Amino acid sequence: MTKLLNFLGIARKAGKLTLGFTATCQAAKGRKLTLVLLATDTAPHTKEKIERLCREYRIRLYYATKQEELGRALGKKTLAVVGVLAPEMAKVIERQLLMARME
Repeated sequence: MTKLLNFLGIARKAGKLTLGFTATCQAAKGRKLTLVLLATDTAPHTKEKIERLCREYRIRLYYATKQEELGRALGKKTLAVVGVLAPEMAKVIERQLLMARME
């Protein structure tokens, strides 16, 4: 999971992520998102809205880590929702998520 969090930091510096609920929803509606990461301890209401949005716009959704860890990796206190704008970065993130689950 550490490699994933480090990569997310790089993706943020490259400007390829949306941080937070509002920015991610706007990018999804603009059909700019490739993938969404949701913190495992996200509030049920937020979780439900993001899941619905991802189904509607056919965006891949993954559950990553806790809000505090996700936020810390991206320079925030906590962060529940992260959108990935670049398809090539989304592929790397998916691979890293798969490898983290195998560990």
